[in-house]
Amino acid sequence: MWMWICVAIIAAALVVHAWLGRRVWRAVRELTGEIQALGTTTASLGMELSSVGTRPVPAVVAPRHGMNLDIQA
Repeated sequence: MWMWICVAIIAAALVVHAWLGRRVWRAVRELTGEIQALGTTTASLGMELSSVGTRPVPAVVAPRHGMNLDIQA
């Protein structure tokens, strides 16, 4: 009689262990995905912030009609 109670307790513990293990594994995968997304966002933000305070790059302007290009060069 006691043997069947022990077997039932062990079986229930294994079921709970498997169920909680799946939930924990899913949460860890989601957390890993969030960490990777945060790393990508941080890298993008770092690139944006690195350009703050630098001089703007002058845009290339097409020559207008009638300009003396040899004087400009």
